[in-house]
Amino acid sequence: MADDSPRPHRFLLRLTPRLQPYRWALVWATVLVVVGTAIGLAFPLALGELLDAAFEIGDRDTLNRLGLILLVLFALYGVVNFGQSYLMAAVSERIVADLRRELFGHLVRQSPGYFDRERTGELSSRLASDAGLVQSILRFGIPELVRQGLFLLGAVALITITDWRLTAVTLVAIPPTVLAGWILGRRVRRISTGIQDRLADAVSRAEQVFTQIRVVQGFTREDWEARLFAREIDATRDAGLRRAMARAILTGVVTFTAFGAIGLVMWEGGRLVLDGTLTAGTLFAFLFYAVFIAGAVTSLAGFWSNFQEAAGAARRIFEILDRPVDLRDPPDPVELPRPVEGRVEYRGVTFRYGEDLPRVLMGIDLVMEPGETVALVGSSGAGKSTLASLLPRFHDVEDGEVLLDGVDVRKVRLADLRGAMGIVPQEPMLFAGTIRENLAYGRTDATDDEIEEAARAAHAHDFISGFPRAYGEMVGERGVTLSAGQRQRIAIARVMLRSPAVLILDEASSALDSESEALVQAALERLMADRTTLVIAHRLTTVLRADRILVLDQGEIADRGTHRELLERSGTYQRLYRRQFEEAISRTPSSSQA
Repeated sequence: MADDSPRPHRFLLRLTPRLQPYRWALVWATVLVVVGTAIGLAFPLALGELLDAAFEIGDRDTLNRLGLILLVLFALYGVVNFGQSYLMAAVSERIVADLRRELFGHLVRQSPGYFDRERTGELSSRLASDAGLVQSILRFGIPELVRQGLFLLGAVALITITDWRLTAVTLVAIPPTVLAGWILGRRVRRISTGIQDRLADAVSRAEQVFTQIRVVQGFTREDWEARLFAREIDATRDAGLRRAMARAILTGVVTFTAFGAIGLVMWEGGRLVLDGTLTAGTLFAFLFYAVFIAGAVTSLAGFWSNFQEAAGAARRIFEILDRPVDLRDPPDPVELPRPVEGRVEYRGVTFRYGEDLPRVLMGIDLVMEPGETVALVGSSGAGKSTLASLLPRFHDVEDGEVLLDGVDVRKVRLADLRGAMGIVPQEPMLFAGTIRENLAYGRTDATDDEIEEAARAAHAHDFISGFPRAYGEMVGERGVTLSAGQRQRIAIARVMLRSPAVLILDEASSALDSESEALVQAALERLMADRTTLVIAHRLTTVLRADRILVLDQGEIADRGTHRELLERSGTYQRLYRRQFEEAISRTPSSSQA
């Protein structure tokens, strides 16, 4: 299996630019770590002197002075550790917050097609758990790396000065520990990356189930979904057990080598004390330094394992950040005319969703004058939604161009382009929050009076006023506490509040009861007045109201004209009419006019 996770130096290189804003906090934290390490290294010397003063010299004044020095060192060590710990915690929180903001900002700028291909649960996992692993290594791992590295170097230097024979015995522990850390650390990295991937699969599956819980329960698939989730979790557990085994082996090797070396030091040091070449206090200090070395080697081996795990998580994050945004603002954007009139033109537009996929649209030519309503009809897969999605640049054309008021939409800033448009989808999704927040989503500066006026125009004010908290009522996840008709009217009011020049409407009344449909249709008529409107038509009422109808068939405009003109000609429209609209026309007063 190929190991494609990042090497540690790559991980650090990718993080370095994100550390720059906090470089002075990191400098001070490093200074405090160095000071704390120096104080820690002074402890064994002071303790050794204290023991010699007590047992070898018998000097009470020296004993008291050394005791006071130790007390001061302990207090200073506590203060330094507090400062270093707070600084690193604050820096790590800010860096990971920046990383999450960057990741989320990069994701929301991806094209809708990206989210059609990716699982939202996995993306959420990268935002949460993967970034959390990076945070833990920044907050605890790197300071510990510096501290233990300094402890190791300082302790080795001091014991070398004290007695080279004991130094040689102590350093026996280092090579096998380093080797075990290197071999097992690589294995931990591979396993940890797999765990994160499997956990993301499980979270993604759970998120799909939660958002489609009515479908799951309606088809009595609870047990089946539970088994699928359990299978993903069991795979994560098994990988976790393999990681635990690798870590346990590493811990066992490190413990044996480190404490075995300490035992040898005690034995050799005891012989030197008996020979009179070493004092008890010096041996005590030496043992302390040997413990420091053993602890440092153990911590460094553990850090390597954790660092590899964080590197695997970082790979998944940078994998997203390295993916270019499909649709970007042009380098030299062109300003749209002010005010936007709403003249829309498609010139020889060809489109496909991928290089290896067949064309969805072929040679589309269309001109929509300001205030005109054009309805798109056709069988499923004919290209209606694709044609509409090219106008706000949810996708870019393969050939040809789409123009708004004579300007190619690819030459306009996305915010300006989409700010001139309003989109009402067939199934509008509301955000978990209040009705007011959902209404003002496209215009956060809207006043309460403006929000209420838009709601009245969309025939939503009456039902909103009936709630206990009126516009402050919470609508639940995806607006599930509201009926389909209520959600549609809020979506229409949201667009009304923005007052766009161009409207894209995936007809919003195709799945409503007759009473809700009448209210939504009345709201739509007010919304569409004096606006250029491109409608994906599902209902006969919309077709009859359109100024022109385009019949799409296999990515081409098969015919165009008014309802009456198209009925008089044989072809695709007549077949669509008979299949989709005959039943509807028998129930509408407009049938006699057909």
